[in-house]
Amino acid sequence: MNRNFAKKTVLRTMLGAIFAVCAVASAHADDLRQLYHEAILADANFLVTQADVSAQREALPQARSQLLPNLSFSGSKSRNDTEHEGQGLLGPTKNQYEYDSHNYVLSVRQALFRPAAVASYLQSRAQVESADAILEWAVQDIAVRVGSAYFDVLSAQSDLDVNKAQQDAYAAQLTYTERAFTAGAGTRTDIDEARSRLDLAKAQALELQYRLEYVQDALRTLVNRPLTPLAALDPQRLELARPDPERLEDWILEAETVNPKLKSLRANVEVAEKEIWKMKSGHLPTVDLFAQRSKSESENNNTIGSKYDTKMVGIQVNIPIFSGGYVNSTVRQSYAALEKQRQQLEATRRDINLDVRKQFDAATQGVHWVKAYEQAVKSAEQTLFSTKKGFQAGKRNNLDILNAEQNLASARRDLNRGRFQYVMARLQLLALVGRLDDTEMTRFNNWLAKSER
Repeated sequence: MNRNFAKKTVLRTMLGAIFAVCAVASAHADDLRQLYHEAILADANFLVTQADVSAQREALPQARSQLLPNLSFSGSKSRNDTEHEGQGLLGPTKNQYEYDSHNYVLSVRQALFRPAAVASYLQSRAQVESADAILEWAVQDIAVRVGSAYFDVLSAQSDLDVNKAQQDAYAAQLTYTERAFTAGAGTRTDIDEARSRLDLAKAQALELQYRLEYVQDALRTLVNRPLTPLAALDPQRLELARPDPERLEDWILEAETVNPKLKSLRANVEVAEKEIWKMKSGHLPTVDLFAQRSKSESENNNTIGSKYDTKMVGIQVNIPIFSGGYVNSTVRQSYAALEKQRQQLEATRRDINLDVRKQFDAATQGVHWVKAYEQAVKSAEQTLFSTKKGFQAGKRNNLDILNAEQNLASARRDLNRGRFQYVMARLQLLALVGRLDDTEMTRFNNWLAKSER
């Protein structure tokens, strides 16, 4: 992906965000795509990156200016009053002169041979490529952050809903055991066990509520406005499928080729290479072509009334001879900086390969995990049903029912978390290969339940 394509991609994303926000401004409903578009326009961290990239892009025209002609004009005009005292043949003399003087100079200079300026220009091009890649990564990153915050809220709300269902089940069981004890058909232990489970569930609810409020604040910070209830993940819409392509090696190769972080670091390596060239040019001469025209009148009291019109064209050569070892030192420093950039690129490449492997495995295995959790919920529901039947027949006790309720709640919680983890693995995997654009965010958004607008 070249620099122009990257800039167009980011621009399309920004324009899409503006249009999408305007289109749903009055809908009073929040979903993943809506919040993603709003975050692009409101998230402070993204806006910081965007402004920083805009500033870094100016390095290119600044470097180019050092290779283009430099035209300057200077001029002065003054009123002069001079007193002159001297010694003449007849004694001391005193003269006073009053006159106007002016001087105008127009000059142009064109670099003919400036290796450092050429190196700076090529270096600035690489710097802009690095900056564009950083902005491209920022777009991927904000999609991941919004997605992570969004599904964190859904996960926290899901855990709280499961806890509420637990409380209702434990409360109903407590009521049943209290009535049975009053009728002489139960024990005090049954009541204590049911009340203990209910109290524990209520205590856990406080922690879950705190977590929900925290993740809601995190999502709210990204869009900088209050939230409305979020569209929930719809299990019927969720696409459980292996990543495409299905080979891990293909994903790793794609990440090494197009990952924005790696593109930025490769550009930084090029910047460091050009820095060596620039520092080595300290040993080379520079050659400039210059032309100048100047006009002056009465420049001093010896040339009162004299006018000069001077035209000059020439070549200026500057040859460095000795700078105390400064140039050699900067060259060695530049080689060390280049090695640093190469090692940072290699370290990041390895980290990204590891992240790709991790998210690919999570997305691949997530299909099986979600299906396994769905079966576990069905089994837990059947177990609870059978346990209640056994309790009515006198073959099961109250503790068996409470344990079955706990197992069902745990299975439902694990199923919901498994779905969210699968979605996030798919989302993060696409970000690692630079594919998490508006189209993909819309696809993830389609997995949510349709909200009423």
